[in-house]
Amino acid sequence: MKKLSLKGLADFMTAPEAKRRKILHQFKYPDEDESKAKIIYYREAKERIIVHHRGGQKPSWLLEEASRIDDQASLSIGQTKIRLKHNARSLHAYTRNFACREFDVLDDARLALLYGDVRISIFPDLHVREKGKEKIIKFEFNKDAANPELVKIVSQCMYEASEQAGMALSAANVLLFDVAQGQEHRGAKIGARMRSNIEAACLNISAIWDGI
Repeated sequence: MKKLSLKGLADFMTAPEAKRRKILHQFKYPDEDESKAKIIYYREAKERIIVHHRGGQKPSWLLEEASRIDDQASLSIGQTKIRLKHNARSLHAYTRNFACREFDVLDDARLALLYGDVRISIFPDLHVREKGKEKIIKFEFNKDAANPELVKIVSQCMYEASEQAGMALSAANVLLFDVAQGQEHRGAKIGARMRSNIEAACLNISAIWDGI
């Protein structure tokens, strides 16, 4: 079984041909340092956002945490310094755009889609109830606006996986937060064209995988 994250699938489908093998290499060999670094890149930001919503802290708490991460960055060098700076930036953006929303944090949702021998793992960053409605949310932390095709792949796959898992969420309650831009994208059922594109991508992944 070839295992990929949803973000990995979206990155693969939107990447130039020359970068696709590198993306798959990171998933086939997740114990390598570069692969580990990518998986945990926004760990500090995600952890604090979840604590913020679960504990009911004020938005100012996130800014205080961003300052602490900035302080850590000032004592670091190289890629660690850059990574921590991006985490601090993401907390500032989240505070500005989403921190005031009141979420009741629920148990983690663990979802998946299967295409042939390729399994796409889908772990929403937040599983919440907001104003009485159950929702799942994925974060996009990059400072540039999210690629529209990537947004479509992620949001539609999340909705499809939630439906297959029997969660009975409406498309309006399957969300992708483009944190830096302050934009909320909603899921939709995968159409025939998107399903064909995903199936073709997974066939390609399966064909490339063994040769990496």
